[in-house]
Amino acid sequence: MVAENVDMQFLPAPNPDRRPAARERWPWGPLLFVSAATAVLATRWPWITVAFQRLWGNHDGPPGWESTAGFTCLCTSALVAIMALAETRTPSSQQAVRPGSLMLAALATAMLAFELSTGPGTLRGVSARWTGPFWVACAALPVLLLCCAMRFRALKQQPPAAGWLEPDRAHSGSPPDASAS
Repeated sequence: MVAENVDMQFLPAPNPDRRPAARERWPWGPLLFVSAATAVLATRWPWITVAFQRLWGNHDGPPGWESTAGFTCLCTSALVAIMALAETRTPSSQQAVRPGSLMLAALATAMLAFELSTGPGTLRGVSARWTGPFWVACAALPVLLLCCAMRFRALKQQPPAAGWLEPDRAHSGSPPDASAS
C-alpha cells in the first residue's frame, strides 16, 4: 500500500501582531456584572419617601422591586448577568447572547427613564421624593446599557470566520434549482 501525497488545507496561522478586539481592550464583562448587581441590589430598598419629613413624618414607600419599573429593572438586570455568564467564547454563543442582552438593557433603561419622567408621585397622600437607591439604579442601568452596547459592537467588529462558520449551502432549506437537473 503506497501513501499518496494528500494536500491538507489548514486555516492560516493567527497573526501575532493583530490588534486585540474591543472586548479584550476594555473589561466590559466585569463592568457589566458590577452594574447589573448594583441595579439588582438597588431594587431591594424603597425608591420613594415622604418629601417633607419634618411635617409629615418619616415614611418610606415599598421596596423598588414592587413597582413596575423596579421589577423590570430587577428582572432584566439579573437576566442580562445570567446570559453573560452563560456566554462562551464561541462566535455562535456571542451572536445569540449579545443582541438579546442589549435589547433587555435598553428596555430596562427606557422603563426607568419613563418612571423618572413621571415623577415620584405621592406617598400616603403627601408629596414624595426619590431616594438614594432609585438614583443608584438610574446610574447603574445606563452603565449596563453601555456595556451591552460595547460588547455588541465588539461582536460586529470581529473579523469573519475563515469559512468554518459558513452555513452549508446544500442544506440551507432553499428549494433546489430546477435548471440543475
